Amino acid sequence: MAALLLLLLPLLACCRRGSAASPVRLQPSPLRVSCPGPHGRVFQRQDNEHRVSCLWNSTVTLHYQPAPGVGPEVEGEEGQSPSPPCCLWYLNSASVRNVSRWSGQVVLQTGQAPSPGASSLVTVQCSSASCAAPECFHRNVSVEISGQDVRLFVLWPQTHVIHLWQPVELGWCARLKSAGWHYIFSSRGGVPSTFLLPSSEHQDIPSPAVYPTVELQQTCATYFSYRLSVRYRHPGVRVASVRIKEMPHISLNLSLKVEPDLVHVLSISSKLLSVPQQPLSLSWWLQPLTLNTLAYRLVDTQAVGGWLRSYSSFTLSSNFCAVSTPQSLDEIVVASIYFHVDGERFEKLAGELHLLNGTLNLTAGKETPIHVNLCPGNTNSSTYIFRYNEGAFYTSKDNNSIFSTDHPNTHTVFYQYKELSYLLTIEFVALQWYKFRMYLYMNQKRVLIRPPAERDLDVHIFSSGRPFLQNFSYLVWFIPAQHPMLQCEWTFHLQLFGTKKDHVVQSSTYTYNDHVKNAMRFVRRSALPFDAEKYTGFVAKVNCTSSAPTPALLSIKVNNYTAKTIEAPVVCEKKECKILRCWIQRPDYKAMVLYKKRALSFYLFVKLNVDCHVGISVKPLWQVYPAKDTKTEPDWSKPVNTSAMFGIKMIHLTVPSNYLDYGLYLFYFTVEVVPIRTSVVLKAYDMIYVQIERADLLANISGGSVRTVGFSESWTLDGSESSDPDSQEGSLIFTWYCTKDSADYQTMKFKVKNKCHPFQKDLRWITPSGPIQKVPAESLPGGTLYYFRLVIEKGRRKAYADQIVEVDPGPPLTLDVRCIENCGASLIPTERFSISGKCSNCKPSNKPLYYWTLFSDTSKELHFDWDSKTSTGRTGPYMSIHALTFTKPAYRYYVLHLSVTTWDGRSTSLRTAFSVNTPPRTGTCNINPHRGVAFLTKFVVRCKGFSDSHLPLTYKVIVASNVPQTTTVTSVVENTFGTILYFGSEPVTPPSFLPVGERSRKYALTLYVQVRDSLGAFTQVSLRVYVKNPLKTQPLSDVFRELLASASRLSTAQQTGDRLRAGYLAYLAASLLNYVKETPTVQLPQAQLRETVVKTALNISVNSIMEVNQVAAVLSEVTEAVERMNVRSQDLAIGKLTKVTEVLKKQRSQTHWSEEAEIQTSGILRCLSNILRADLLSLKNVSADGVQHVFSIMEGVTDIVFWGKVPEEIETVIETGHWNITLKKNEAWNISNYSPATDTCHNCFYPILTKGKSSGVTSDTVFSTAVFEFDESPFPWLGYTSDIASMVMGFKMAETKPDGNLVPFTPERADFFLVRKGGFTTFNLVMGPDKTEAYTTGGFSFEINKTTPTIYFEIVTKLKATFKVLLFTGTNLTDAQPVVLFVASHNMPTTITRGNETTTDDCRISGPYIVCLPYPLLATIVQESGIDTQNISIVLETRYILRYPNRKLVGIYVFNDYCLFLDGVGSQWSKDTCVVGPLTNWQKVHCICASKRKRRSPSVLPAPNIKFLAAKVVVLPNTVDLGRNLIVDLPKNPLTLITVLTIFAIYLLLCCWAIRRDRVEKEIKYIIVLPDNEASDKGTFLVTLYTGSRCNAGIKGEVFLQLIGQHGRSKFRCLWHQPSPAFQRGSIDCFLITTARNLGDIRSFRIRLNNEDKPPTWFLSRAEVEDMSTRKVWFFLCRKWLFLDPDNPSRNWKFSVTDPQTPLPKFDYFLINFNRRLTEYHLWISVFAPVVTGAFTRFQRLSTFLAVILFTLLVNIMFFNAEKDVETPVYLRYLRSITVGIECALLTLPVEILIIALFKYSQKDPPPVVTKMYPKVDSEYWNNCIISEKYANVIDTEEQKIAVSEKSQKSSSNIAEGGTFSKLRRLSTTIRQLRKIPDTEPLLCWWCICVAWGLVLSITVLSSFFIVLYGLSYGYQTSREWLIASGTSFLENVFFHSILKSLLFSAMSTIRPKYLEDIRWVTREKRVEINSAEEAGRRT
Repeated sequence: MAALLLLLLPLLACCRRGSAASPVRLQPSPLRVSCPGPHGRVFQRQDNEHRVSCLWNSTVTLHYQPAPGVGPEVEGEEGQSPSPPCCLWYLNSASVRNVSRWSGQVVLQTGQAPSPGASSLVTVQCSSASCAAPECFHRNVSVEISGQDVRLFVLWPQTHVIHLWQPVELGWCARLKSAGWHYIFSSRGGVPSTFLLPSSEHQDIPSPAVYPTVELQQTCATYFSYRLSVRYRHPGVRVASVRIKEMPHISLNLSLKVEPDLVHVLSISSKLLSVPQQPLSLSWWLQPLTLNTLAYRLVDTQAVGGWLRSYSSFTLSSNFCAVSTPQSLDEIVVASIYFHVDGERFEKLAGELHLLNGTLNLTAGKETPIHVNLCPGNTNSSTYIFRYNEGAFYTSKDNNSIFSTDHPNTHTVFYQYKELSYLLTIEFVALQWYKFRMYLYMNQKRVLIRPPAERDLDVHIFSSGRPFLQNFSYLVWFIPAQHPMLQCEWTFHLQLFGTKKDHVVQSSTYTYNDHVKNAMRFVRRSALPFDAEKYTGFVAKVNCTSSAPTPALLSIKVNNYTAKTIEAPVVCEKKECKILRCWIQRPDYKAMVLYKKRALSFYLFVKLNVDCHVGISVKPLWQVYPAKDTKTEPDWSKPVNTSAMFGIKMIHLTVPSNYLDYGLYLFYFTVEVVPIRTSVVLKAYDMIYVQIERADLLANISGGSVRTVGFSESWTLDGSESSDPDSQEGSLIFTWYCTKDSADYQTMKFKVKNKCHPFQKDLRWITPSGPIQKVPAESLPGGTLYYFRLVIEKGRRKAYADQIVEVDPGPPLTLDVRCIENCGASLIPTERFSISGKCSNCKPSNKPLYYWTLFSDTSKELHFDWDSKTSTGRTGPYMSIHALTFTKPAYRYYVLHLSVTTWDGRSTSLRTAFSVNTPPRTGTCNINPHRGVAFLTKFVVRCKGFSDSHLPLTYKVIVASNVPQTTTVTSVVENTFGTILYFGSEPVTPPSFLPVGERSRKYALTLYVQVRDSLGAFTQVSLRVYVKNPLKTQPLSDVFRELLASASRLSTAQQTGDRLRAGYLAYLAASLLNYVKETPTVQLPQAQLRETVVKTALNISVNSIMEVNQVAAVLSEVTEAVERMNVRSQDLAIGKLTKVTEVLKKQRSQTHWSEEAEIQTSGILRCLSNILRADLLSLKNVSADGVQHVFSIMEGVTDIVFWGKVPEEIETVIETGHWNITLKKNEAWNISNYSPATDTCHNCFYPILTKGKSSGVTSDTVFSTAVFEFDESPFPWLGYTSDIASMVMGFKMAETKPDGNLVPFTPERADFFLVRKGGFTTFNLVMGPDKTEAYTTGGFSFEINKTTPTIYFEIVTKLKATFKVLLFTGTNLTDAQPVVLFVASHNMPTTITRGNETTTDDCRISGPYIVCLPYPLLATIVQESGIDTQNISIVLETRYILRYPNRKLVGIYVFNDYCLFLDGVGSQWSKDTCVVGPLTNWQKVHCICASKRKRRSPSVLPAPNIKFLAAKVVVLPNTVDLGRNLIVDLPKNPLTLITVLTIFAIYLLLCCWAIRRDRVEKEIKYIIVLPDNEASDKGTFLVTLYTGSRCNAGIKGEVFLQLIGQHGRSKFRCLWHQPSPAFQRGSIDCFLITTARNLGDIRSFRIRLNNEDKPPTWFLSRAEVEDMSTRKVWFFLCRKWLFLDPDNPSRNWKFSVTDPQTPLPKFDYFLINFNRRLTEYHLWISVFAPVVTGAFTRFQRLSTFLAVILFTLLVNIMFFNAEKDVETPVYLRYLRSITVGIECALLTLPVEILIIALFKYSQKDPPPVVTKMYPKVDSEYWNNCIISEKYANVIDTEEQKIAVSEKSQKSSSNIAEGGTFSKLRRLSTTIRQLRKIPDTEPLLCWWCICVAWGLVLSITVLSSFFIVLYGLSYGYQTSREWLIASGTSFLENVFFHSILKSLLFSAMSTIRPKYLEDIRWVTREKRVEINSAEEAGRRT
């Protein structure tokens, strides 16, 4: 509906309206909309002329044109063409276009593609001149833009598993169709395999039952449906697909599983046979051999011969033992097979087949034979199908035949009989010859054929063992029992061997006929793992020539297809009798102790197994011994008397009940076994401990397991019948549980939803202990099952009993709905609306939950602000809605709905409707003139335009006063208290003076105009007028007299209007006096004139609320200057106010309007406040009677306000400038739930009620409570006025009767909380570390005497620490012992730990941090001192939390209070009625008052009934701070200075080392030239080896290397490097190696190790080889540990070239990159790295680290200096130090990064001096260093050949050159360094290096200075904490930041694939070239 209105509103604005009202007409749309697309127009099933479909596209173009019969070509009545329609276009309810043409196109952007099934809607709404809204509407045109949605499914069969040639009905449905679309169906192997179907050839919607799912049926119900049938010829998984030819992106697939019906068994084929001379005759039978085995036999009875056979893989050939082989030559067995199946039981089948002269005869069982004439002369092929259950039919062969043949004259016969199916083909050749083929199939539906591979030979072999006194043994084996037809296939060959396995002792062959009946007797039947009845056994007797086991080999053969050999020993050893097992049976095999109950009999049974082949005699015996425990041996000489036990000499022992006492017993069983005819005695024993325990407890709940109880009746759970069967001594422990779900007892976990009672906190019942539980009535919800469980315990024993209790549903709830206020026929919206909906039969224990809801007259729930519009909320039994809530009603009437739900599950609801009297419709009011002069200008108020149905209207004009600003009543919504200027039925007021406006508001004065109807509802208009001060020339005295005279004259008039006018004139006179008071230039006798005004007000008769308003306004205005009034005036005003209050009470009780009455109370209370203030101005002239009358009037005012309140309403607060009144109304059940909330309560009153018949108080008794708060005591004439230290509180409590009357009530007890006035003064105590710096201390002292009362003091602090409070005598605390030691904590009351003899009976106050010094203790101290006065000292000690003296942390408040009670104004303050409560503290005083009255007050008592309470303070002696005597002076601490000096000393030592290392690394970079390089060598290579950085990765032994290239390999070269170190951990070593010939491209290299000492290990990380002639480099990623194996000294490792295009292993790259980052970027590790690369030297790194660490120390010490005054507990100090250290380390990171960047990027890397190093080697050693002589025989053959071939060539050159070293010198070349790649690192300006050194120097100096400066002022503890923080920063910097950064960057670098070029290599940094001139000389 909302969407339709949204579409119609713009349309009405666009098009012109109709001129005449007529019935609404609906006409067709004037436009036709189409959606042409690339595939033509598309349609949906629901399309019509007003609904068009469109295929989705990101941009859609819609065409529109006139509808038939309309348009510009159609002339109208006047011969003119009609104007085009006005059409609005909407896309998904959003306006997109406004068109006023007959034709055109609209282009829309549709956004993202919709999901399948979703669409976008375009709506076209038109209006034309011939059909204009609202009389006529055109139908909308809807265009649905959607994508094509196609669903493919199987209609029949419902399963996707189908059989061959079974018709499969496929279906699909499509959302859209188009004339140009074609569906292409394809399914390989299907018939048809391809099919083309136009989308327009859809079919009717199928029945809903054929769809696979309901969802699919619902979707396709609105789609176009298509169907297609297909068959499949071959088994397998077939895929059916449907796609739209014109839309290639739409294609659906469906998988179908095709299974065959038949399974091929065998095939036979004959030779070429003659038709007339060679007839064919075959017979067959199928016989079940076993349940899972079938035998089939086919016999050629004519002995045609020449048969070709083929069998399936699961068949087995057999001649069948019991079937005779054809003896006649006329019969030939064509096939004899059997196979295994898994199916139902088969029956025996048989049949015959005869073919004679072209006639085929088929016979099967008892079925009728079938004769078929094949007509050999006919050249046509034919097919015959025969099924006995389905009849027969004949089909001629054609091109579509289902059987395929290759010859024209072939006849096919399909013959099916039961489980067998025959496919016969007879092919006639040249009319006289034929060939016969037969195919046998089994029905797959019934038979699941198992292949032979699934079946194994089941053979079990056993050895019987050597019989007693015999020399032979038996070997027994079993096989499954075989069918007689298969028995002959089994043969067994047994071979027995001697001691040698190749020596056969015995060889025997067995057949199935050799089986032995009852072969199980040779083997123990219990050892057989199979059913012996289904197996056949074979026995072989074996002669035992020795006692050793004889090996046996049993071969089993089944026909020619299966064989199995089993090897098993034959035990021939002589067996002696022995006891195999003697074991007392027990539940657990490992159990040592059995637990039995004393009250129950039990038995023990022994399992005795004896292995003996002769007869035996058994002698068992049981003995029982008492035992202490299982580890202590019993006293064997003191067995237990077992005479009463049965079976002492049997293996079965029975122990009777109650025979053994409680305890542990050892049952010892012995047995003697004697073989017959022997003297051998076999003995065995076993023992078991038995613990005799007490019997189980018996838990019992009376009433059975299930019982039903009434909801309103109390009942009990009685478990008193539970008992201990063993003993009645001792008591049982009872625990009760309850839940609503018995499953909770399985886990014993409590679920809140299953709790029975709201007070349950766990599974235990609310009162879980005791044998009997009394359940009160209505305490459990009715209509529910409760599962109670009783658990009883006694010692360690437990038992439980369950009982299900069903509680009947409780009585229905009854609601008593009654109106309290505003109960007329129509609700007056300007008044309060109160209603009660209390549940009459609900009890507080039922916890009724009320819920109010507001509905409109249409039953629509309204959103209503219950918090701000009501004073009760929506969850209580009472509802009080504020006035002015329904001043603008939106509905005719409203409905209040109240629902009540009790916690026991009962609920009810009630509706009450009410109509609202609408206030008069608002008009206009104005005042003329808008500005004027007070008491000179006369103003007139005029109103007009107000109207209402309830006449007549009355007008009331109110002049606002300042009372609402000075006296507030929170229950009043809008306080409009002021004097009434006019009241009448005329809308024009008479000309009147106005008082002076407010000076702060520019003399603005507010007037309220209330226009009221006859029912009382009014509409209010506010006017503002500006009234300035009177002119100086005005005779104000004359004006005053004139006003007062007029007021006096009118005050006695009979008309209400005249009396109101008199009140207004008196108000003007009072305001004139207030103006004169503030104007010093005008002098008038104020006291006399004000008395006159008061008397004038006395003459005004008070009979209505408006007259009450006038009198209250006059008196409130005249008493504003109360200091100018005399006592008589005050008394007169009090008397008039008393009368006014009585009249107001009467009017309130008659009219029941609260809002207006409470507005008047604000004026009355303002008068009382002014009068009371006047009484208290002069304390000497205070009128006690006047004050008493004031409080009497206050009581009346509170009674008026109480009448407008409902129970449980929010409290009403009345505030004046000097006192407050808080009004509450509650029911008794809610009052009893109040508890002192000391944290938020200020001046609170908590009564305690006693409910019951004796007190007369019920739970629904309503009490009204008024609490009065006075800043100053209103009773200055009474005593203790100067000692009152708190606010004065008054209270009045009364019982509210049903008629509204209040009966005073005094509670038996009440708790009061009084706030101390004048702020809270505390003594700030100096706290600091003691002289030992072990704890924090502070103290104070004061003087006491014999009369000093009990003293309290409270420790005021924000710390949560425990203080030791020590009391000393005197002020000299040196070597003094405390008199009393207290322990004061923040969360528990103070306790005495020393001086326990001190009594605390006088201490009424206890609490955290409050210490009580009782009077007896103080008196004892003074008495023992012997003088009248004595100083005592209080010392506080706590843990070490302060480093410096502090005065802000701890404050001391010393106090002692009394509670004063005043029983009415006429009495005196009393200290006996109330006592100080335990919750008193330094902010509040807790008073407890107990009433002496035992019964309630009578209904009528003399006023006043207000009781008062105050707190009196006791003057205490002054305190003296002892802090300076207790706190230590902190000395200078040199810890920081020592730390800085130590750092500098370490730095200087490391500087010397770093500078030396920098110089060495700068000057020396070796390239080692091997000593055995030959000058005539043709190849020169620079080999660089990278040793890993892992632990022990280096090697000290000899390393040999061989290069393998494209054209050959080099010999193994010893990488000699002495004296230079090489192959150290993390080192990079370069070797210059020459080869005899050019090796070409290097493919790999080999490494060998050699060491004469211990085997070496070496981790080779990577390597690179550079050809010095071609500058080509090859890289090797090795990453392998190499070690020398002593068993294989010639082992070598081969490493191949790594492909540069292959990504590196992530982990290897991570380790390489991480190692490089640590050695280069870690500031500390890089200093001690083996090699430092780049221009950032070790010295610079060390200096940077010095600056960073000193800066870290400075930041840490600044943190500690900033937190100098922040005190924390000691246990958090060290944790804070660590936290500060972590923070400081993070803060110093930017400085560290800046200095490193300046050093690193402001200087170029210096070119290293690369030198050649020629190792020094002894020629004799060198000749043998290539490899040791003892390993010479393992050198590669190829290497030897190369050495021999070149030996002759090299010998001459060696002699000529004069030795090895001369050759090395001639080979030496000039080596220089070249750059291969440009330097990509940023380079800063040259002066940045100076900036870096400047930063290092300045940070070092300044940090050192400030560290020492601040540190010397710290104490030892602070310095220690600073040192911990600094150490944390250092460790974090060294071990966390840099390492974590390296880990992070290295890990991130491995995310993307990395290659060799991403690793740093030496050849990419440096290039080594050989001088071309020298190389040319070498070549020559």
